[in-house]
Parts: sequence; C-alpha cells; structure tokens
Amino acid sequence: MRGLLMKDLELIKINMKMYLAVFLIGIIYLVAQENGSTFFVAYAIFVSISVSVGTISYDGYHHGMKFLMTLPVTKKQYVQSKYLLSFGFAVLVSVISLLLGMIRIQISGKQEAEDLLISAGTALVISCIILCGMIPLRLKYEAEKSRIVMVAVVVVIFLVAAACKELYDVYQKSFGKGLQFLDISGWQIAVGLIVVMMICLAVSVKASERIMEKKEF
Repeated sequence: MRGLLMKDLELIKINMKMYLAVFLIGIIYLVAQENGSTFFVAYAIFVSISVSVGTISYDGYHHGMKFLMTLPVTKKQYVQSKYLLSFGFAVLVSVISLLLGMIRIQISGKQEAEDLLISAGTALVISCIILCGMIPLRLKYEAEKSRIVMVAVVVVIFLVAAACKELYDVYQKSFGKGLQFLDISGWQIAVGLIVVMMICLAVSVKASERIMEKKEF
C-alpha cells in the first residue's frame, strides 16, 4: 500500500509544473477579486480530485497495470490506495486553499470567515461524492470514455441541483415561509451531506473492487 502511494506521489511530482499552472489561475482570481475566496477554495478542491484520479490513467500507459500486478500488491489494495490518495489529497488541498482564502479575507475584509468555512466544507463533501463516481468510472473505462461519462454525470448533477433550487424558490414564494417549519439547521444539512458521502463511498469502493477483480492484465 505504501509503495503504491509513493508511486502516485511521484507521478504527481513529475507533472507538478502543469498542476501548479492550473492552480495559478485560481490564485490570480483570488488576488484580483476581493470576494473571490469561496471560488478559489472550491476551484482548488475540484482541481485536486482531477489530479489524483488522473494517476489511474498514468498507470495504464505502456502496460503499466500489467507490471503493477506482478508486484506483491492485490487488486483490492490498488483500489484502496486510489481512494486514500484521492481523499487525502483533496483534504490537504482544501486546508491549504482555505488558509490562503482566510488570508485574503483578512486583507480585503469583504467576506465573513464563517461563510468561507461553510463553503469550503460543502465543496469538499461534494467533491468527495464526485470522486466516488470518478474512480470506478476510470477503473472500468479508458480515460476518454470515462471522461465523457463523468462530464455527463456532472452535468446531470448540476441540472438536478438547479431544478431543486428553482422548485425551492417557487415553494418559498407560494407558501411564504417555505420550509422553515421543518426547522432545518445548517449543521443538520452538513450531517446529511456527510451521511450521503459515506454511503456513496461504501458503494463506490465495493464497485471499484468488483471492477478490478473482473479485469485481466
């Protein structure tokens, strides 16, 4: 397991210049916009999951998977290492980007720190849920096919989210106080998202393990 993680970190290090250039776009936006901290944190987190999941594609180059499977590593360990890398990298990037966002808030004074924390937490949980879909797709399909499928899934998610928001707005206008009678607080929503994420994670890991077991190298 440790060897697999070290291998993936080396792959990320090799392409570090390209990844830093992508992150630089977010930093430029953060500096240019006084209230750009929320966007920057979300941007950095979503870029991080693309970076970590991208290591699966690199493993497939030049029959790399065939070589990996000759090592004392099981398919299950390979899957687990990908989840550990992806979730760990997302958390690390979220902490770093959050610190930079907090510094920007202190300088500009245009945004509340609490709002940024809530936004960062939400972005992290949502990115982890997306990860639960990206990893099995990357394992099952080649890079191009999985990318097309994942784009379609993300589009559907955004469309559903937009539709839900519109329905909620209509409900509020029609019934005055809307859903306030449910007395749903912010922490309850957060707990709900975390529960959804954990369920998605459990299903995703099992699906990925099953996909890998069926593969022949």
